[in-house]
Amino acid sequence: MLIDKINLNLLRIFEKVYETKSMTRASQELFMTQSGVSQNIKHLEEILDLRLFDRVKQRLLPTEKASILYENCKKNLRGIEQTLLRVTGKEEELMGSVSIGLPIEFGNNLVLPLLHELGEKYPKITYRIKYGLGHSINKELLSGALDFAFVDDFNFDKRINLKKITDETLVMCASESYMAKFGPIDNKKAFFEELDYLDYLPDAFVTRSWFKHHFNMSQLNLSLRASLFDVSGLSKMITLGMGVGVLPLYFVETLQKRGQKLVQFQGSGKPLKNEISVAWLEGKTKSAASEFLFNYLTTSF
Repeated sequence: MLIDKINLNLLRIFEKVYETKSMTRASQELFMTQSGVSQNIKHLEEILDLRLFDRVKQRLLPTEKASILYENCKKNLRGIEQTLLRVTGKEEELMGSVSIGLPIEFGNNLVLPLLHELGEKYPKITYRIKYGLGHSINKELLSGALDFAFVDDFNFDKRINLKKITDETLVMCASESYMAKFGPIDNKKAFFEELDYLDYLPDAFVTRSWFKHHFNMSQLNLSLRASLFDVSGLSKMITLGMGVGVLPLYFVETLQKRGQKLVQFQGSGKPLKNEISVAWLEGKTKSAASEFLFNYLTTSF
């Protein structure tokens, strides 16, 4: 069997290289030398007789087959870990309270379902959830009140470690009824300045970032009808036909599944991304439950 030729550690190294898209970062997280990581990836490619990563302009790009391998490795390695805990009796140690910081919508839509799934298997783990923005989460981590947190872009204290885990794709959208007043979307400054906008901040920062990213437009005279730092509230205003706003793609897809008729603006170029990272305080000791939960959640995205 092919698996007889593969050391399990090769798959763990591959998994980490895939996640970090960097031999250097993977070596740091695995406490290995960069050359050691590179040699292991080369050895795995030789065993499988296929290329897992393309090296393009000093960037490491996973191949299609690497993506297939990663998705299965992530799921099955986690399953092996859980089985090992169960047969050794160590899963009984997974008890106690874990404190987690979360952005509201990312937390509610993507993290809480995972906590529910884990709660079925480990009922003795309890959760203390803290919702907040970057600056408040920064303080909570430094004080030791949080074991770890999921955060978007923010200038964190140097004592806090950050590791990117996923991206949110941000899309601009409006209700069909609202856009019917203006006709087909025309990607010109004059058309955009006719619309009403809804944003999270009074300076329409996210909206302006979307236009800057897609059309390199930075001097738009925008009519901001409302601002509120809440994705659910903003989406409600959008579906009521109050204006145009930017939402995470997964949230838009959820609204559409519920029957909401939305128009998505088509940008030019790559989608605008909001980087999501996991953050934790350097040197803070994690309990067994916290360590397990940290590893489980950060490999689930």
